[in-house]
Amino acid sequence: MLLVNLKKQIVKLEKLLLLFLVLISVNSYSQNTNNTDSVDLRTHKRLPVLNGFRFIPSDVVKDPFVNTYFKINAGAGLALDLQSQVKNFRGTVIDTLSGDLTYVLAEVEFQYAVNDWLSFNAMYGGAGRLGNNTYTLLSAGISYTNGFNVGSKVRLINKEKFVLSANVNYSSTQVALYSIYDYIKRAVQNYGDSTVKNDLLVEDNVKNFFIGTNAAYAPCNWIGFLGNAGFGFGKPFEQKSRGNVKVGLAASVDFLNVKHIGFPIGILTSAKYTAFSETGENSDNLFTYGLRIGYTGHKDFDIGIEAAYSKLNYRKTDYQIKSVQYSAKVRYYF
Repeated sequence: MLLVNLKKQIVKLEKLLLLFLVLISVNSYSQNTNNTDSVDLRTHKRLPVLNGFRFIPSDVVKDPFVNTYFKINAGAGLALDLQSQVKNFRGTVIDTLSGDLTYVLAEVEFQYAVNDWLSFNAMYGGAGRLGNNTYTLLSAGISYTNGFNVGSKVRLINKEKFVLSANVNYSSTQVALYSIYDYIKRAVQNYGDSTVKNDLLVEDNVKNFFIGTNAAYAPCNWIGFLGNAGFGFGKPFEQKSRGNVKVGLAASVDFLNVKHIGFPIGILTSAKYTAFSETGENSDNLFTYGLRIGYTGHKDFDIGIEAAYSKLNYRKTDYQIKSVQYSAKVRYYF
């Protein structure tokens, strides 16, 4: 019930945020109809502006810009139509069931630019997951995570239309899973054996270390592209450490600079592949697709809503899980 109530409150928050986006955009449009260039928003705060185009930040595909900001994210989500063949303890298929999983998540992040080419960042966040019926409670359990990420970014190339940075990141996520099905299975299979440890709660520390590059390219002042690639090592949930790879691309349009529109709203689409989940989900070959809408008319902050759709090859099921997460995001530049 706690997760469900939190999700309802977050949905209300995101609706209010969307209304706020519309109101401030209309207000900005009415006051600045003769000024339609993002370059006028440049300040000493080093906004993510390149070739007159203001990039929309994304958590799916990170940007290469060295600047100082504080960010808050809060969101919710669903894993849709989770299906699996139900088997008895001998492995015989006896039925096929389905259901949904509910997520809530929140995080804060701070990045500090030491100078024009070097920055450090730190993030802390947590998430919870709960099934919405007996089947998903038994098969996927109840879980929550909390962890941190620390890293650094070094700008390598800085041209009028192109920026390239190298980055290094280390993350540690504590995962707690109440696996009801596994607990009952162990209890039945080892009935009467007092030496068997039948723990309802399974905990693990998922760690990841990545080295990669982030790039931004703006061919003109109304469209821009982001890209990143990285390689590292990590420990998947209840597995040994192994290599991990991620590749991402994103494209965004700022309507503030589009001729005959001049409206301070931007849209970003993104796609990312990761060899295995970095956040504690027990899944491999993770594809994530993102869509973000944000306000681009203020010199102090970015504000928007981002949705991420993922296809999870979840180890505890026979089918692929389709997950949708959405969150409200505010980034304030110093």
